[in-house]
Amino acid sequence: MPDWLTTVSTEVDADIATLATRLVAAWACGWVIALIARSKRPAGSADTLSLTLILMSILIAMATQIIGDNIARAFSLVGALSIVRFRTAVPETRDVAFVLAAVVVGMAVGAGQYWVSGLGLIAIGLATLIYRKPKVAAESPVLLKKSWRLTLKVGLHTIGAWDAELDRMTESYKLISAETARRGGALELVYRYEAREGFDASQLIAALNAIPTVESASAKPIS
Repeated sequence: MPDWLTTVSTEVDADIATLATRLVAAWACGWVIALIARSKRPAGSADTLSLTLILMSILIAMATQIIGDNIARAFSLVGALSIVRFRTAVPETRDVAFVLAAVVVGMAVGAGQYWVSGLGLIAIGLATLIYRKPKVAAESPVLLKKSWRLTLKVGLHTIGAWDAELDRMTESYKLISAETARRGGALELVYRYEAREGFDASQLIAALNAIPTVESASAKPIS
C-alpha cells in the first residue's frame, strides 16, 4: 500500500489521560474566551454566545484529536468549519472574532500545542483590554447620547402630522425606511433618532399615540 494511502487511513489511538487532559484544557480555554466575550457585551443583553464558545472549543479539540494525521478527516473538518462560518448567523463582527478564537484555541489544545493556546488567550485578553481603554477615554457627552429606533404605523395620506412632536422631543431624527401595511391601508415608518435630554421614550410614545392619525408607535434603543 502506498505511503500516502497509509497516512490517509491511519487511526489515532490517543492515551486516555492525555485525551482527558486536552479536553479539560479546551473546556477551560473556552470558558476564558466566553468570559472575555461576555465582558464586552452591553449590560442587560441576552447571553446566547457563551455556551457556543465553550462547546466549540471542546468540539474542535475532539475533532483535532480524532483527525491526527488523517488527511481525509482533515478535509472533513474543513467542510464542517465552512458550515459553521457561513451558515451560522452571528449578530456582530466582534462575535465572529470570538467564535474564531474559540475554534483556534480548541484546535491548538487538541493538537497538544498548549503554549499556542495559552499565549493566544493572553494576547486575546490584552487586545480586548487595550481596545477598551481608548474607547472610554475618548467618550464625550455627545457620544454618550443613545440612538433609538422608532417605528410608527400611521394612516395613509397623513405624512408629517407627527413632525412637530419629533422636533420637540428629539435632538435629531431621520426616516430610514417606509413600507405599506394592512394591504396598503396604512404605512409603517421607521426612524432613527437621538433622544433629547429631559424626554424619555415613554413620553415620546405617549405624545405620538395622542395624534389621531398614528395607529401605533414603538421605540427601541440601538446598541
